[in-house]
Amino acid sequence: MITLLKTALLTAGLSLLPLAACAAPTEPPSQASQPVESSRVAAVRVHADWCPNCKALDPKVAAVQSAGEWEGVSFVRIDFTRRDRDAVYAEADQLGLGQALRDYFAGGIKTGLLLLIDVENQSVIDVLNSKVSEDEIAERILAAQNAL
Repeated sequence: MITLLKTALLTAGLSLLPLAACAAPTEPPSQASQPVESSRVAAVRVHADWCPNCKALDPKVAAVQSAGEWEGVSFVRIDFTRRDRDAVYAEADQLGLGQALRDYFAGGIKTGLLLLIDVENQSVIDVLNSKVSEDEIAERILAAQNAL
């Protein structure tokens, strides 16, 4: 009887595993919670859970970010999963990047890109897509820093 009960509980538990994979991520919408004004360059991703390019780009950016010390660079991830443009701009404003994002996304917000932003001038220096390698991401962030 106990063996039958254990088997039933195990089967029920295993049947719920696929649902766990669908659970909402616990990561906060943005990786930067404070304004980036102390940085010269902001590496900004507007991310959406449904975006295949975000899924390809995010691990590369995370690897580059954790591979070294990026003095003067802030890495920012803003959530666009709900397609709430106003929320993206509100968060960008809090981070001190609102004008740059509004100017760049004037025709509509696009996900799956890494924007390298000159924080002081509120201008986009470079745009990288999901096809770039980790090495190229690092090189282009360094180039953006050196351009300032």
